Amino acid sequence: MKNNRSFAFRTAAFAAALLYLTACGSEIEYPEGADTLPTYSATGTVMTIYDTSEHTTPEMTTAPETTTTETTTSVTESETETETVPSESEASLSTTASLSLEDVPEVGISEYYEKTQTTPPTAVLTAAETSASTVTTVTSAVTSASESVVTVSTAGTAAESEASVTAALSADVSADGLNIKLTDGRKSPYTGRDIISHPYSYYTLDNTHKVLYDKLVSAMLSCEKKVTFTADEKVTFQQLFDTYQLIYNDENRLFYISPTINYSTDPNTGYIKAMDVSYIFDIDKIPSMQAEVDKAADNILSMITPEMNDYDIVKLFHDYIIRNCTYDEKSANPNTIYGTLVEKEALCQGYAQSFTYLCSLAGIDSLIVLGVANEPHMWNIVKMDNDYYHIDLTWDDPDRAKSPDSVRYDYFGLTDERIRELRQVDDYDYEVPKAEGKKYQYYYYNNLVAGSVAEAKSLISSEALKAAETKASTVQILCADDKVFADVTGVLFGNSSDNVIGLLGGIRDKAKNRFNTESIYHNSNSSTRTVKIFLEYLD
Repeated sequence: MKNNRSFAFRTAAFAAALLYLTACGSEIEYPEGADTLPTYSATGTVMTIYDTSEHTTPEMTTAPETTTTETTTSVTESETETETVPSESEASLSTTASLSLEDVPEVGISEYYEKTQTTPPTAVLTAAETSASTVTTVTSAVTSASESVVTVSTAGTAAESEASVTAALSADVSADGLNIKLTDGRKSPYTGRDIISHPYSYYTLDNTHKVLYDKLVSAMLSCEKKVTFTADEKVTFQQLFDTYQLIYNDENRLFYISPTINYSTDPNTGYIKAMDVSYIFDIDKIPSMQAEVDKAADNILSMITPEMNDYDIVKLFHDYIIRNCTYDEKSANPNTIYGTLVEKEALCQGYAQSFTYLCSLAGIDSLIVLGVANEPHMWNIVKMDNDYYHIDLTWDDPDRAKSPDSVRYDYFGLTDERIRELRQVDDYDYEVPKAEGKKYQYYYYNNLVAGSVAEAKSLISSEALKAAETKASTVQILCADDKVFADVTGVLFGNSSDNVIGLLGGIRDKAKNRFNTESIYHNSNSSTRTVKIFLEYLD
């Protein structure tokens, strides 16, 4: 590895830090206002946000047992997690009730997250004793990606790195439908680009770990139950642990592998002799499950057209996952591409892994980022043209009750500087590509940034008429800075005839489909400086 700090240490450190992150349970009720005007008054909904998360950190224990000539070690995961996505708060402008809309903003991340600095205890993991008369069992944590550090590197682009990777350890396409191979050099039939066959973090490994990684992944793609190692390979416990941890976290195509591994060591040398591979599904069912994933992915990728650029393809993946997957902590497979693309129920890990999976098949560089947004969270960095951007599908998934067809773009195309204003980003042993791109930030790219109240009104009017052509439910703009945001929300959601009811009432007759102006729901987010209007149609 390029750094002496091991993956195992980082995993244990991150898990320990989670013990200090209390559940972000915050219940907010905004006071009702008493201001009422005879014509234009306002009503706001009482908004409740409740986020909770429970984490159980597995213990490390050592227990002696009876005689054997080799040492067996079991690595298991113990985890309980409940995660709640932040809901988009909404306010309603009505001609029949009253509430000061200044008191009903969307609650931003910064209002509910207080950074917690901790110094986790150093992980102590005892290597297997090699006595011919004892067997040692070590229970440790191979955590899910939502609790472990993703390692990435800026040592060249993914395409440059792939050119240096040997394709000798490749998994053939088998007759049972496992059509995602380990080989490099494949072309996407949808974009004509090279398919990215490894996660970004793979390219941070030294040659020894790459060879071990390739051997394990090749076996898992073929659903082999055991991987054996020769004495010449000299695989240590730490190498196996580190490599399997990386595979479990980042190989999103291996949605069926278990967090539990069992392996045996040579009592004379201490090197690993074999590893049993466990799967969370019946092996006989995995090919058909993979076929379901392939079908779902093909359906999405087939929507790509020749004229699409990187932005268009990324937006396609972003919008499709958000519109077709439900954020649900009770889902059966919440952290996998199977849960997201097939069962269509997932959590942030499933959203992020599925996005990266689709990008890889389209030949677009992307990687997973870890940090804290109310609670431990996962999102993506993606490369569009020659620049990198942050993109968070989970936090762009709105409340479907008010806007079933809507997609938020508050977290589409953010820079490092902007994302760090909104949440804590984990530090890594390896340098993450700098996300400094600005061209494809959604609101700027689509000319939806208001620098004044007048510009905001003009944008909302034109976007409302455009939305009415297809009965789209949402109009959304970005305010250029905090002052503009305060001015815009103060006017649009105030109690004067100049507010959003008056604005939309003035253009309603021009709309292809007439929208209701008696009651208008809106959302304003002071953290992201975005303003959204939700349209209801009368026709």
